[in-house]
Amino acid sequence: MSTTRTRTLTSLLAVAALSVSAGYGFARVFPPSDLLPVLAVAAFAPLVLSAVLSGRLRLREGRTPLPLWPSALLTVVVWAVVVSATLFREVSGGLPGGPALRAAWSALLDAPHGLLSTILPAPGEPELLVLPHALVWAATAVSAELALRTRAPLLPALPAVFVFGVALVLGADGPGTAYPAAGALAAATALLVLLRSRARLPLRATALRLPAVGALGLVAALLGPHLPGLGTPYDLHETATRADRRPQSVSPLDLLAAWMRNGDEKLFTVRTSGATPGNYRLAVLDRYDGTTWSSGAGLTRTGGRVPEDPEERRGAKTLQQHVTVQSLPGIWLPAADRPSSVGAPEGTSLSVDPDSGVLSTGAALPAGFTYTATSRLPSYDAERLRYASAAHDPARLALPAVDAAGQPIASVRSFRKIAERVTRGSTQPYERAVRLADWLRASYRLDPAALPGHTYRSLEFFLAGGGGGTSEQFAASFAVLARTLGLPTRVAVGFGPGTRTGSGAWQVRGRDVLAWPEVRFAGVGWVPFQPTPGESARGASAAVSPAKPEERQRAKERESTAPTRPSTPSHTRDEATGGASGSRPLPVWLTAPLALLLLATAYVLYALWLPYRRRRRRRNAPDARRRVLGAWQQITERLTEIGLPDTGAHTAQEVAAFGVEHMGGTADQRLPALATLVNEVAYADRSPDPATADAAWADCAAVETTVRARVPRRTRLLRLLKHVWRRPSV
Repeated sequence: MSTTRTRTLTSLLAVAALSVSAGYGFARVFPPSDLLPVLAVAAFAPLVLSAVLSGRLRLREGRTPLPLWPSALLTVVVWAVVVSATLFREVSGGLPGGPALRAAWSALLDAPHGLLSTILPAPGEPELLVLPHALVWAATAVSAELALRTRAPLLPALPAVFVFGVALVLGADGPGTAYPAAGALAAATALLVLLRSRARLPLRATALRLPAVGALGLVAALLGPHLPGLGTPYDLHETATRADRRPQSVSPLDLLAAWMRNGDEKLFTVRTSGATPGNYRLAVLDRYDGTTWSSGAGLTRTGGRVPEDPEERRGAKTLQQHVTVQSLPGIWLPAADRPSSVGAPEGTSLSVDPDSGVLSTGAALPAGFTYTATSRLPSYDAERLRYASAAHDPARLALPAVDAAGQPIASVRSFRKIAERVTRGSTQPYERAVRLADWLRASYRLDPAALPGHTYRSLEFFLAGGGGGTSEQFAASFAVLARTLGLPTRVAVGFGPGTRTGSGAWQVRGRDVLAWPEVRFAGVGWVPFQPTPGESARGASAAVSPAKPEERQRAKERESTAPTRPSTPSHTRDEATGGASGSRPLPVWLTAPLALLLLATAYVLYALWLPYRRRRRRRNAPDARRRVLGAWQQITERLTEIGLPDTGAHTAQEVAAFGVEHMGGTADQRLPALATLVNEVAYADRSPDPATADAAWADCAAVETTVRARVPRRTRLLRLLKHVWRRPSV
């Protein structure tokens, strides 16, 4: 097999590396376990197909390869067969056919919008995986054709770069980072250029330069996140219209009384590890029309990740939950607080409300349904809460104040009077919320047998009667009273930890159901309160007591003497200064060494590349005269490595004499004749033919081989680093 043919086929390995690296950019879009099988097919099958169709793998030399258009057509046909037989095999019973092809084409058109309207990582479904499959397949096929039919070193890398760009845009909202894939792509590109370089390096010399290629990729992967100007790419998810679904289910608050009456009914079991389990949130109700608390959740499809609330500060305590449903009506999945991730059985249509973090399957949960959830429990700063302001959230302050006839509702005025009387003397929003919760716990009693209901009339009767009620009335009363004071509230429905049945095992029954209100504070997020007497107070209302009178006076004095400045939420300050929620800038003591390492690596790579660039320019000069002079200049530079003084003042005959004296083999026999030719070309206007120029470069190759055998590699490297900026004479 010829050297040219070997190099061409070897460059296909770099094309495969490019395709895999670009395709792995989708690791922020899909879980790697779902993505890698797709890449294994899409990055190698079209490579082999293109090589066969182009004739490069045929045993006989000189066969004419197929034209480009039949090759492109066959590539598309084979892709259709492969994708219908793999990703969509269930559509047509495992065999490629019309239904599978129609399903693949329809899914390919819908996949971009489907990914942009899904919380990443997306589930590894064929309807979504068909997009990276098609992109990587097409990029591999085009790159392979360019590598086999052209001599351009860098051109075959462009399709992979395009695919990587698409992956960056689609994965901008996904977890993890794309810098490892970017580093691999940079290394694969450098390898492609090295293999396709016109300098015609021997395979051994090419192999010796592979560590430099790996170093380039490592530098790109490690330093990429810290280079200025390389922020998060433009996120199309912000402009895409997500197909948010409104929950179609009975409000869990309406089921609370029934669960309490059937207190022994087993609802679900939980196996936990990590932090101590607390309450499990089932649903969040943030809309109130005077009759019913309902959910305004916009359910968005997710592959298992729950986006973080930018205001909330999560602590270090992590709770792992493995839940098995026994008898739980509705579409909601209970989880501790706001989970960060959830894993459901394959085929489950999992959705999440990005605002509240509640989970849903969109359908009734069958008995035996199991899933896992991971929650990082929040932590609250006592001082920060004590003086935090109420968040600006008009939607969570709304209370219907007039009836259908346009007349004021007397209940709202009554609620406002009660709230103002209970919180009289309070100066901070958090203190008002604590006083409301303390007053409800102290003034009313828990009565599991109380009549259900949370309409204006039901709450007015509960507050005026001085009797008892369920956590439904306590939570709903707190939320309505707090809204009259300008505190944005919502009602959460969930369950207590249940009864321990073993190590890390809990049984949750109907008696464990409860509702609690939550208040939103600027820079803190949603904080739970427990106004129901007898319930385990898990929230900031128990962790932080209201400020004492002397503390309030000191706070007023500090406020009166402190300079006035606009209040800025802490999460905004963190984002502006590179806080914990974003990427922190590198410290100076680490930035300087990394910058020096980057510069040193770039210098070494440039020093290794520059000699081959000079040789390639001389070897590929446009006319034979310049090629002959370039070969002689190349010989002169190589002879300086074995002792020829680097003065530039030697005549051609002196250089030839030095070569004859210090070199053996056939090279010294040609140097005097070549020196004469150089003098004639340079000073007598002789015009050599291409064959003469090729012979001169053959002599040059023999000299270079001898020099490489005599001069240690370390010496050659030091010389390259020393003479980087020397200007060549030809």
